[in-house]
Amino acid sequence: MANVLGLEHVTITAPEELEAEVVDWYVSCVGLRRLDRPAEQHKGGAWFEVGDQQIHVMIDPHNPPKDAHFCLRVDDFEGFVSKLRAARCHIEQASARPGVRRCFTRDPAGNSIEIVSIAEGA
Repeated sequence: MANVLGLEHVTITAPEELEAEVVDWYVSCVGLRRLDRPAEQHKGGAWFEVGDQQIHVMIDPHNPPKDAHFCLRVDDFEGFVSKLRAARCHIEQASARPGVRRCFTRDPAGNSIEIVSIAEGA
């Protein structure tokens, strides 16, 4: 039986007029490393490294769906949230889960990002 091994990448969208702001946000605010893309994929946007996975930002004029999001697991929840607040990002509270600290924020294009820190054994 075949099993899912993990997440390889997540694709999110941004309108063309916010491309530079969104790309800069993932580099300067979130701290991701930008990746080189295959030549045939150079149609705007950017790819970023997140551990063994990637985030692909694609240019699309449509707004992101209301409940769509991806989740970043961080090692220092308070430190990461402080970094987001210092960058003037809105922090949206999330419902409680045992052993999990979590919240949501949005990138400049409105894509929703869940931030979590999971206690060992949770």
